Amino acid sequence: MAQPLISICIPAYKKPQYVVRCLESIMQQSYKHVEVIISDDSPDEDIKLAIEPFINKLKIRYVPNEPALKSPKNWNAALDKSTGELMLLLHQDDWFHHPEALLLFVAEFEKNPKVDFVFCQNTAVDEKGKKYILQARPQLLTQLSQKPNHLLLAQVIGPPSNTMLRRTVRTRYDENFIWLVDVDYYSRILKEGYHYSYLPMHLITIGLHEDQTTVFCRTNDSIILKENILFANKLEMEAFQDILIYDYYWRLLRNYKVKSPEDLLKAGLSKGDIPTVIRHMINSQKNLSDSLLKKGILSKGFMAINYLSWRRNSK
Repeated sequence: MAQPLISICIPAYKKPQYVVRCLESIMQQSYKHVEVIISDDSPDEDIKLAIEPFINKLKIRYVPNEPALKSPKNWNAALDKSTGELMLLLHQDDWFHHPEALLLFVAEFEKNPKVDFVFCQNTAVDEKGKKYILQARPQLLTQLSQKPNHLLLAQVIGPPSNTMLRRTVRTRYDENFIWLVDVDYYSRILKEGYHYSYLPMHLITIGLHEDQTTVFCRTNDSIILKENILFANKLEMEAFQDILIYDYYWRLLRNYKVKSPEDLLKAGLSKGDIPTVIRHMINSQKNLSDSLLKKGILSKGFMAINYLSWRRNSK
């Protein structure tokens, strides 16, 4: 692969200082064969004005969206406008940490021609400069193709900014999700047979701040509950033969004190959205007190009994 064009797709909304930081980090890259697509949901021209100093320095295509597309529809729109052989969806609050980040991504694709996407170490930095490596369960990094559903347990790939894809990956983000949008996306491309490679290096910094969508979701229980149940609907029932996936949903219902299907309807779900396996868990937990369910060993025991009961009844 000789000097492939890389499309850096930036879905933007307000906060022009973040977009400027993105562009400055692109300017510092040793690899120069790039195009930048800025898909702007802002209600004003602040970002358009902020990027003017970069127009003659980078190949930039600025697209204002009227009306705003919102996430993740804006992510898909940015990707769809790309023309490069390689694509990277760079969130506006993230930036390139390493000046040879793009070169290292390209080198990995050259080394592994059968690889469809490459991701790097998931490193985040908060507003005070504190660094976090967010790849819990590191053993999963080598098991993703066999256990894509385990991204629910630990999203080791990280946000889209961590990942560069070949143009041949035509899969797009499910616009029904906000909280689990990246888990759903990565699990789907893995199940579709796309191959990956992992670079254990801090190449891109994920910016943490209070205005992020993830912060909003964490304070809105109904979003987390709703999206997890919608994701359960996407899982084949065989996935629940995996006791770790079963336990994940058992703990979800316990932690959000779901005692009846009506509790899920209050989160915005319809009756048809609730899989049989989730109803089976609810029927067991409704007869148990919260104090019992909070006791780890007892909760695990009840979960195991419920799991075996479900397996036996689902045969």
